[in-house]
Amino acid sequence: MKNKRFSVVVWLLLAALLLPAADLLAQRGRIYRGAPRVHSYHYYSPRPYAINRPFVSVQFGGIPYRYQYGHFYRPFGAGFSIVMPPIGIHIGTLPPGYRRVMVGPSPYYYYNGIYYRGLPDQQYEVVAPPLGATVDALPPGARVAVIDGEKYYEYRGTYYREEITPDNELEYVVVGTDGVLNTVGDEEDVINEPAEDSVQAPAGPQMGDRFETLPAGAKAVVIRGEKLYASPSGLYYKEVIEGNKVYYEVVGK
Repeated sequence: MKNKRFSVVVWLLLAALLLPAADLLAQRGRIYRGAPRVHSYHYYSPRPYAINRPFVSVQFGGIPYRYQYGHFYRPFGAGFSIVMPPIGIHIGTLPPGYRRVMVGPSPYYYYNGIYYRGLPDQQYEVVAPPLGATVDALPPGARVAVIDGEKYYEYRGTYYREEITPDNELEYVVVGTDGVLNTVGDEEDVINEPAEDSVQAPAGPQMGDRFETLPAGAKAVVIRGEKLYASPSGLYYKEVIEGNKVYYEVVGK
């Protein structure tokens, strides 16, 4: 009987010692487990990740980046955060699944919203999207720019024009680089807001009403080859350009 009681006491002591360690390991797993969510240019809020090998360490601008399977990381807190790579950084191997893109006579390599060009030393350099290239999403921080009555998106001197594909998908064509866009006029009115972002419109909009901003939560949709914006309340808005301003007109429910 005494031996049984002694065994029970020993097991209880062992459990008391092991539970805190297991909880600590679980917490660490919650911090670092999982892969970063990336969709083209859209990178989610920074949080630390542990990076398993193999990875490549790349120094650029005094920052120790890490590169792994087409994703770039930089130090963040106790780990690393996925980021857009800086223009000019070099890698030695293209990521699996890349595709070769010809822009005029020049070959480029595209993967996950990032363009590379080959260098003579068998390295690959991250470059700004070349003129005429297409991307399926805008880089974060792109701004709306209305030039000569036409709407563009501008990011770090690169201009994009929105187009609708035959499959009713949105894509963005690079139509200007280095801050230069081939237009007749010189004036532009830049709306300093994130691309496709919005603020709440006045209550009770009616058919034909126009607003300078979309209601909160409005999403771009393509209906019968035309781009509209659907609001959470069920209204549809269409972009209207007058002069160098963009307005959003209520066109349906």
